[in-house]
Amino acid sequence: MTFVQIIGRAHYAIVSQRALICQYPPDTLYEDVLVLLKRAQESSGIRQIAQVTLKNGPRAYKTASLLEVMNKQTGEVHHYTMVLEQIKYTKKEGWEYQSKNKITLEDKEGQEIHDLFVFLNAHFSGELKDTVGKVRVMSEEAYSKYESLIKAVPDLEDTERFDLLRNLLGHVEGGNRGQIQTLFSDTSPATLQHIAAASRMVEYKVAYEELERLVNDSNVKEIDFQRQLDANPWMFGSEYSELMSRRKWTRDEQLDYMLRRTVDDYVEIVEIKTAFPDDLFKYDKSHDSYYPSPKLSQAIGQVMKYIEEVERNRDAILAKDGIDTLKIRVRVIVGRDGNKAQQEALRNFNSHLHRIEVITYDQLLRIAERVLSMFQEHVPTEAESEEFDPDIPF
Repeated sequence: MTFVQIIGRAHYAIVSQRALICQYPPDTLYEDVLVLLKRAQESSGIRQIAQVTLKNGPRAYKTASLLEVMNKQTGEVHHYTMVLEQIKYTKKEGWEYQSKNKITLEDKEGQEIHDLFVFLNAHFSGELKDTVGKVRVMSEEAYSKYESLIKAVPDLEDTERFDLLRNLLGHVEGGNRGQIQTLFSDTSPATLQHIAAASRMVEYKVAYEELERLVNDSNVKEIDFQRQLDANPWMFGSEYSELMSRRKWTRDEQLDYMLRRTVDDYVEIVEIKTAFPDDLFKYDKSHDSYYPSPKLSQAIGQVMKYIEEVERNRDAILAKDGIDTLKIRVRVIVGRDGNKAQQEALRNFNSHLHRIEVITYDQLLRIAERVLSMFQEHVPTEAESEEFDPDIPF
């Protein structure tokens, strides 16, 4: 509901809790308008202590008011507020003020009034004469600490320097990506490559440890492995160059993964199961031999069907997507290594399979560990910095 109140010759229209519109007749003096606005600004716990006109007409008048915000319990000044306002004037309509157009600066937690003062003072005193871009404002005390820190850095030992960097990084979590890019814009390429390599190593190591945790937890579902490998395709090994986002290649089947091989650019299917602790092979005492367990046999039967379906649709896939699935291969990731007999049985089993290979999650961990170790061993020199690619293999 709109509330209208007439005080003397001033018309106040409060259209909402946050919007105040004031109108005054054309013959009202500007000084009287300021007095009426002062009354409108002041309320319980707030009083105006200073006001200045920034623009004196003829159609637009701009003012800056400094207000004290009082602590209602103690009656003391809690903080200051600066309000920048605009009043419009026409001979026909008179004076009009809308509170929604005002700008408010607080001088408490953010110290906005102080920072604006320091910035303007630095600009008009010539300190920012050759400065281009954004300017950060800090107190004299903070600047002194910063200056002392910068001077001390060259004399620090390497371990102390890295301890300092570690502590500083703990305080930049709130910064956005643009600020971080600005931070590194003047850093040498070699240093940036070292930082990128170290960052990726930490990222890979955390991902590897998470995969290791999943493998050692017998209650983990297949979808948990899928999420981890989706986010970290490098774990499949450097023999693959691309994890393809598409999962459905035939009408009835959805594959876990389709990866492009590094050496020949052909694609390969990867099917994942869980890292169950049961033996992959059963022992036949009567023939002294090992045969696939039901879980392994089921997985093999499933990927055999995948091969048939993809090959049946080879021409359509080639025509539509430009991808040749000729003699496509499948890798199945399932179960654990088991004892030495189980490992030998798996090796023998793979030697008799055609276009299908079975590896365990322990083997997948070793593949990921090898990729990680290769990445850790390669620390780029300054000469290599322009050619070094931290993305291995994806």
